[in-house]
Amino acid sequence: MTPTTEAAASQPAGGCKHHAELQPAPQPKCSCQGLLRPRRVHALCGLWMACFLSAHLAIAVTGWSPAAYQRNIGFVQKTLGHLPGFTLVAILLPLLFQAASGLYLLRKEGMRYGVKKCNRGGKLRFFLQRLTGPAILAFALFHVGTLHEWGLHRVYQATHTAALSRYATGGLFQAGGAAFRSTVEGFGSFCGASTAGNFLVALVCLLGVWAAAFHAANGAWSGGVIWNLLPTPESKRRWGYVCVAIGMVLIVGGTAAWYAFTLSDAARAF
Repeated sequence: MTPTTEAAASQPAGGCKHHAELQPAPQPKCSCQGLLRPRRVHALCGLWMACFLSAHLAIAVTGWSPAAYQRNIGFVQKTLGHLPGFTLVAILLPLLFQAASGLYLLRKEGMRYGVKKCNRGGKLRFFLQRLTGPAILAFALFHVGTLHEWGLHRVYQATHTAALSRYATGGLFQAGGAAFRSTVEGFGSFCGASTAGNFLVALVCLLGVWAAAFHAANGAWSGGVIWNLLPTPESKRRWGYVCVAIGMVLIVGGTAAWYAFTLSDAARAF
């Protein structure tokens, strides 16, 4: 065999060795690809819950006017009266599914700061997304458990525990004629005469609102990536600006609602 034929034989079929060297090395498959489907479902459910959060805060902001807040609550209660089972199907069940899927993903991905290398907006944002998830769950459990009939009222009915006697007739929230006062008691006067206890509860509620605002806005961005709706860096950047605006609106609106039920003149009158 001549040198020429030996060189030809040593070259890969279909091109020279320089062509082979220029081929990109195969990238290792991301270990989180197995979680793509549950993350997509979690993001889709999160979109629905974000819409509910926005509507919820829009009504809560009207707490700056107790009369307007009472009218809006009355309208919502009247509307729900024509939609039996709506609260269970459209709010409670999606909330439970969102919590369950979030805990499943958290168990798989952990709370380490530098976990994996997927495009999720940076390590800090992904860490805060996982951190705010359990915080929102704790806030939701307190919110639903104390204010609504689906919480500690059901526990009292089942156990008749004396310590829960204040929930004998329902949750703390009273839609008919006392919506503002009962909301104030749930957020700003939960611990009765204990100033320190009331301050702590109010602070936890504020942190819960901020956590929900960040989680919803950042989740909207990562959800777009998960569903392949942001194919280019430019589309990700533009959608990022929209998500920042969404987060700011939720934070400002949530803080305004929190103030209306904790520190406003009308709230302190109770």
